[in-house]
Amino acid sequence: MQQRRSAWETFKAWFGIGALMFGTYCGANMASGVYASAYIVTLGGGWAIVWVLMFCAIMALFCAVGLDFVRAFQVTNYNAYYLALYGLQKPDANPLLKVVVTIFFDIWTALLGIVTVAATIALFAELFNTLLGVPVVVGSVGAVVLFTLLTLYGAGFLRKFNTVITISLTVSLLVIMAAVINIRGNVLAERLGNFKIGPDWKLTTVGAHFSMFLSYCFTTSSWGSTLSNYADQLHTKKDAWGAGLTIGVMVSMLFVLTGLIVLPFMPEVAKSNAPILLMCKDYLGSVLTLIYWVVVIFAVISTAPTFTFNMANRWAASWKTTQLPQRIKFFILSMTFLLICWFVSGVGLLAIVKKGYVMLGDLALYSIVLPLFISIFRVHRLDRQRAAEKAAE
Repeated sequence: MQQRRSAWETFKAWFGIGALMFGTYCGANMASGVYASAYIVTLGGGWAIVWVLMFCAIMALFCAVGLDFVRAFQVTNYNAYYLALYGLQKPDANPLLKVVVTIFFDIWTALLGIVTVAATIALFAELFNTLLGVPVVVGSVGAVVLFTLLTLYGAGFLRKFNTVITISLTVSLLVIMAAVINIRGNVLAERLGNFKIGPDWKLTTVGAHFSMFLSYCFTTSSWGSTLSNYADQLHTKKDAWGAGLTIGVMVSMLFVLTGLIVLPFMPEVAKSNAPILLMCKDYLGSVLTLIYWVVVIFAVISTAPTFTFNMANRWAASWKTTQLPQRIKFFILSMTFLLICWFVSGVGLLAIVKKGYVMLGDLALYSIVLPLFISIFRVHRLDRQRAAEKAAE
C-alpha cells in the first residue's frame, strides 16, 4: 500500500514529471525559435494566444489520460503501454496481434527517437565546433558518451536533472525576453492579442494553419508511452491528472516565452532556421548571444537522454539474461542506440528516416488517439472493480 504523500511531496512529483517533459520538449527546434515562428506567431499575436491555449488543452488532456492509464494498468515501458492500450497485456492474448502491435510501435518509437537524437547529436557537435573549435567528429563522440552517462543514472536522476535544466532554461529565456521588451516592447504590445496584424504577412491562412497545428498537437497523444517510465510517481488518479495538467502548462510556457521573443521580429525571421539566434546577433549583442548559446546547449543536453532511456528501458525488460547487471544492460543498449543515431546523423540518412517517421506518425496518430480515448472507460471500469474487491475484503 502506498504511503500518503504530503502536499509538498505531491507538488514535487508533479513538477518533476512536468520538468522532465519540459526538458524533453525543449530541443533544438524549440530553443531556436523555429517552433514559435512556424506554429505560434505565424499569424500574429492574436492567433498566437489561440494556438497556445489549444496546444495546452490538448497536451494536458492526452498526457493526463495517458498517465491515468499508466497508473491503472501499472505499465513501466512503452511496449507494455501499447500492448495494454490494445488490451493485449494478458498472457492468453492473441500472439499474432501482440507481435503486430509490438513491431509497429517498436519501429515507430525507434524512428522517433533516432530522428530526434540524431539531430541532437549533430547540433551538439556543431555548437562546440562553432564556439570552441572542437572537431565535429570529436563533438559527436563526446555527445554519445555524455548522453550514455546521463541515461545510466536512471529515471529518478533524469527527473532531477531536467528540473535543474528547466529552471536554467526559463531564466535564460526570461533574460532574453526582457532585452527584447527593452528594444521592441512597443511592437510587442501592439501585436499581442491583435488579430489584424499577422494575417497580412501572407505566410499562411487561418484554415490551413489550424489543420496543420491540430495535427501537430495530436502527436502529443504518444507521450503516455514515454511517461510510462515514471509510473512509480503515480499513486492516485489525482496524481495522473495533476501531472498531466502540469505538463500541459509547463510545456506551453516554452511556446509563450519563445513566441514573445520572436513575435516583434516577424515576419523578418519567419524563414530563418534559428530565428532567436538571428535576432540576438542583429539586435542584442555578444553577451545575450552567448546566453542564447547556453540556452541551446541546455536544450540539447535535456532532450537526448530521455529518448535514450525510453529505448533502453523497453529493451532491458526483454533482455532476460541474469548474467549481466541491469546497469550493464542499460549501458550496452544506450550506447548501441546512440551509436546508431550518431551514424544516421553523419552519413546523410536523416532525411530518409524523417520521411519514414512522418508516414508512420500519420498512421500512429489514428492508432493511438482512438484507443487512448477508449481507455478512459477501461480505466474507470478497472478502478471500480478494484474498489469493489477492496470493499469485499
